[in-house]
Amino acid sequence: MLLIFLIPSQISGQSVLYKTVSFKQKTASTAYFLSQIEKQGEVVFSYSNKLCFSESITLSKNSGSIREILNELFISCPSNFIVKGPKIIIEPYSAEAGKFIIRGFIRDSESKESLIQANIYEPDQLLGTVSNNFGFYSLTLPAGLIRLQCSYVGFKDEHLLLNLRGDTTINFYLKTESELGQIDVVGSRVPGRLQSTRTGTIDVPIEQIKNVPVFLGEVDIVKSIQLLPGIQSGGEGLSEMYVRGGGPDQNLVLMDDVPVYNVGHLLGFFSIFNADAINHVSVIKGGFPARYGGRLSSVVDIRLNDGNMTEHKGVASVGLLSSRLSVEGPLVKDKSSYSVSFRRTYFDLFTGLLQYSAVEKSRYYFYDFNAKFNYKLSKRDRLFFSAYAGKDQYGLQYNEQKVSVTPPDESSETQFVTTHDNSDVGWKNYVASTRWNHIYGDRMFSNLTLTYSDYRFFIQQRLNYQTDGNWSIGTQNYYSGIRDFSVKADFDYFPSPKHYLRFGANLTMHTFYPGVDLLVQEISGGTPIDTAFGGKDVFRPELRTYIEDDFKLSDKLKLNIGAHFSLFRTENQYYWSAEPRLSGLYLINDNFSIKAAYSHMTQYMHLLRTASVAMPTDLWLPVSDNIKPMRASQGALGLEYEFNRGFSLAIEGYYKRFHDILAYKEAAGYFDFASDWEDKLTSGEGLSRGVEILLHKKTGKLSGWIGYTYSKTTNQFEGLNGGREFAADFDRTHDLSIFGNYKFSKKVDMGLTWTFGTGSPITLPETKYYAPDLPTGQAPVNSGFNQFISERNGYRMPNFHRLDVGFNFNKVKSYGSRTWSLGVMNLYGRQNPFFLYFADSENEQTGELQRSLKQFSLFPFPIPYLRLTVRF
Repeated sequence: MLLIFLIPSQISGQSVLYKTVSFKQKTASTAYFLSQIEKQGEVVFSYSNKLCFSESITLSKNSGSIREILNELFISCPSNFIVKGPKIIIEPYSAEAGKFIIRGFIRDSESKESLIQANIYEPDQLLGTVSNNFGFYSLTLPAGLIRLQCSYVGFKDEHLLLNLRGDTTINFYLKTESELGQIDVVGSRVPGRLQSTRTGTIDVPIEQIKNVPVFLGEVDIVKSIQLLPGIQSGGEGLSEMYVRGGGPDQNLVLMDDVPVYNVGHLLGFFSIFNADAINHVSVIKGGFPARYGGRLSSVVDIRLNDGNMTEHKGVASVGLLSSRLSVEGPLVKDKSSYSVSFRRTYFDLFTGLLQYSAVEKSRYYFYDFNAKFNYKLSKRDRLFFSAYAGKDQYGLQYNEQKVSVTPPDESSETQFVTTHDNSDVGWKNYVASTRWNHIYGDRMFSNLTLTYSDYRFFIQQRLNYQTDGNWSIGTQNYYSGIRDFSVKADFDYFPSPKHYLRFGANLTMHTFYPGVDLLVQEISGGTPIDTAFGGKDVFRPELRTYIEDDFKLSDKLKLNIGAHFSLFRTENQYYWSAEPRLSGLYLINDNFSIKAAYSHMTQYMHLLRTASVAMPTDLWLPVSDNIKPMRASQGALGLEYEFNRGFSLAIEGYYKRFHDILAYKEAAGYFDFASDWEDKLTSGEGLSRGVEILLHKKTGKLSGWIGYTYSKTTNQFEGLNGGREFAADFDRTHDLSIFGNYKFSKKVDMGLTWTFGTGSPITLPETKYYAPDLPTGQAPVNSGFNQFISERNGYRMPNFHRLDVGFNFNKVKSYGSRTWSLGVMNLYGRQNPFFLYFADSENEQTGELQRSLKQFSLFPFPIPYLRLTVRF
């Protein structure tokens, strides 16, 4: 009862600290500023002679609240400000005395989902931190009356005024934009002095991703990421990512802390990630924090939904390509929850009906399944279990024939059986993780993770034939892939508001399947014959440790310094790498900052590509005694400006060097079985540099971004192109992407994307000449021909550009809501090249053969889509 009466009176008295005062000059003595505050605020100061007065001190601005100004005046000797009537008593802190810890979680008020990278800070003292990947935060603040503010993009800010007298737990539950009605901008700008030091990092709100119009209406996270500056696709419609000059195998894609080795369905035209199952997406292109390692070019950190802790909800969606269903809810209310999602295409159902009476039949399907469960063991402990399963398979039935079968009883007549040859090609991903969160004291958060990841691709073939009256069956099974078992421990430690310390270790057991070909021949009446070709399973351990500290050096300077150490064992030796990581933020003012970063990365595995798109013959292989790890060093410098009304502008330049990257030799290829895979490769160097510009608006009726990249990426191999430097396969000089989403009302919104890119490099022959078998003047009929190529990637395809438009029509229903999504891809029918090829045609007038260069376009005309989504 006493607190009920005392706290309001203290709050009323402390309100004088929030009066605004202004000064004619920014630089003066401490005594001058205090006298001006006394005049304008009608207060009297009382202070100890231990305070640090200065004859000349410069403020960051000419006006502000009394508390803000006092914090700046006494930044060298932090103090507590006690209001008693018209008097303000200034008491300096003694070491850590009078400071207490506030800790807790930041969650969605409706679903209780964790809000990752949410901001929690004291705006007057400019002390704050961010929530980690599980929504946890810890903040040490001085005792007394404080004002806490919690913010997250797309949510309303939460303010809390309290009298801090001891360590306490405060959980924030923020309201989403949908709960607030018509609000143009949700979430205020975080003060510049509290912004992140990370460069080349973009957190894309999941709701923006769901509004990007994509092929056949399939919401695709990777396609949305490709619209960001510095990130390109391997070709029109493909889900591969080429980031700042790196290949698709140089991207670390994490799903709840588990690496995923193939992110594509349908040969890469769709990604494996179901947007309905995802909570948060973060993309890092440079300035890599020390906690990430193992790849050279980017990190895509994807966090799945934990599941609604209060009520059961679901989303069902039907489109032209596939249908999906997601459900979530509590197992035990406010204690345990689940989230389950499933998606499947129905190409095989359509083709089955169309080819019902056909002799040759084809079928294709893919599916993916996500599940996540969590359980609160106590206030300090929580368990999570995540799982993913996905598969692509293309099958073909052909070559129908009637085969005679001699019965065991020779007196019976010979029987005839109709058979078909069959072939299947596909790949599959299985991912699982178990995580235990524990809070030690009030300042340390730990996460212990056990993970499993299995990626396989396969070719299966069954052939029927007769030899000397005997019916034989030959089967061929080819498979390759990679399997990981891993244990990982991560710790987040919050020693003070000026430090955020992370450290941990990870041990992974890799099993590589470098390609095994199994042949089985079954002869009627005989013993099956088994034959195996290919390499043996390769076991490789990998150890990683890291430590990093994100700390505030001064009011204007923040740094993130860390180190990442890795160790990888081959058959006969160890490779190791000590990788420094450094990034920093310097604040010009609360709106304008400069960021810089340097990072060194090492990669111990390679993806050997056999085509420009993902194929089942692609191989993940480890480094060996002869093949060194790939390494990259990157430096970046950027400027960032925060506008009012939710806009931000970022300009960043980077310089990146690659070492020991791999390519096939000019005379070698995948199907060269005469030599070992190591002998087919050559190593070289690479260089990528560029400038990226991103104008981003995350909130309001109009949201979206404009991204532009100017870049140049070159490679140089001693055994390729005569040792001369040449443009990398994924070099694109100019890349421009525009995405906009406009909410006309609660019922109607529109999404639009327009992309432009310089044509990709291509190698073309310049001369075709006969190569006769004999040194005569005439070419024999059966002679072949050679092609002369003077420069690798010496030409470019035509420039690429495309416009996609989509509309969503929403309506509230008694069971929840429904949304009709319709749109058009490639609205103006641009014929973008997918690949170029030479073709011979006959001249109608002369009858001579003429050779011409032609292009194949994958989507040469407008493609409409329609999708129905129901939320319940």
